[in-house]
Amino acid sequence: MRGSRVSTTVLAVATALAVALVPAAGARATQAPPVPAPPNHVARSAADLARAWRAQAPATLVVGRSVQGRAIVATRQGPATAPYVLLVLGQMHGTESRGRDVVAAVRRLAPPSQVQVWTIVSMNPDGAARGSRPNAHGVDLNRNFPYLWSPGYTNRAYFWPGRAPASEPEVRAMMPFLDRLRPDLVVSLHQHFNAVDLGTGKARIWSLRLSAALHLRAVDVPCSTGPCHGTLTQWFNQDHPGVGVTVELPLTVPSTLAATYARAILRVGAMLVPPAG
Repeated sequence: MRGSRVSTTVLAVATALAVALVPAAGARATQAPPVPAPPNHVARSAADLARAWRAQAPATLVVGRSVQGRAIVATRQGPATAPYVLLVLGQMHGTESRGRDVVAAVRRLAPPSQVQVWTIVSMNPDGAARGSRPNAHGVDLNRNFPYLWSPGYTNRAYFWPGRAPASEPEVRAMMPFLDRLRPDLVVSLHQHFNAVDLGTGKARIWSLRLSAALHLRAVDVPCSTGPCHGTLTQWFNQDHPGVGVTVELPLTVPSTLAATYARAILRVGAMLVPPAG
């Protein structure tokens, strides 16, 4: 369910930016271009490096592969130079599939002005293929991110958090991708608590905006009997300037509702752009 952060010592931004992504089949480029060196070797900020990477990255690319070798594919809509970035993740758990429909609906819509919209259908393609919550190692990927990772179970329903923080290839793929992309807003879709996780600190205002747009209640989404550990949005919110929000969709999401949710998410994404004047 809820998202996570990672220690800055685990993945330094400069190191992550230096690793090239492999484009998906059919993409024109054979490799995401390296970030250009600054003139006279002047140090560049992480934000400058991210903007340079985005400007040269292919619009469709493989950010990594699952335990069984399935591709985790990210797709961009809108210009690569758009100054603001929204990322929508359709699926974390293989048994929570309706976020994939929302991503498909997002891809049929025009992105907001000045916003590039990145979407990933699933970061757990093995779980999706098997119809199981965890990945092919039996690991709950939303307990495997390094920030607040715990070796124990909060509840057996949430499966194994893995043998170590970021032990799973799916998590190791997503972390450097997010480090390079540095999205302003990450919307991670889950099921089926029928709510937006309220979050804390910088995330709260965006949780409330998504709650209003999606017509879903804003609450502290529980992790059964204990606190959440090792989640994507916790990790992202701790170590990145952007905001990650967990959205728990209803159990049933017909196509018309998926389209409504897609439009709502893009309306909130448009709020990333400061008002003129």
